[in-house]
Amino acid sequence: MSHLMFVYGTLKLGFVNHADHLNNAEFVDHGTTCDAYPLVLHGDDFRPVLVEAKGQGYLVAGELYRVDSQTLDALDSLERVNEHDGYRRRRLTISDDEGQQHSAWVYMKPSAWVDDVRSEMMEVFNDERHRA
Repeated sequence: MSHLMFVYGTLKLGFVNHADHLNNAEFVDHGTTCDAYPLVLHGDDFRPVLVEAKGQGYLVAGELYRVDSQTLDALDSLERVNEHDGYRRRRLTISDDEGQQHSAWVYMKPSAWVDDVRSEMMEVFNDERHRA
């Protein structure tokens, strides 16, 4: 079974987690969230976090990939889904470069879990500290 995944941070091409986790995934297109969300840098390592606060922030840019169930499970493990300070996997509507809308998985955190914000909200994550 395949799954559509939207990535906005260190899983994007050229960043530290891409080669180990999405190098063999099918790139579908660039995409943007259809609703605004806060994308911020969080914690001592300035990791990107999409915050579950629909309507705040910006339309966030990222990449769409098609992944198999094994890759999805590995990504859930990487992102520590549902652990105390991990991410939650949610479905969002993503618009591709041609304006078509897709339902895709994305990793987010509830706003209560994001208490150490190290940046302003942004539309695009492009932090050089996390480049591969």
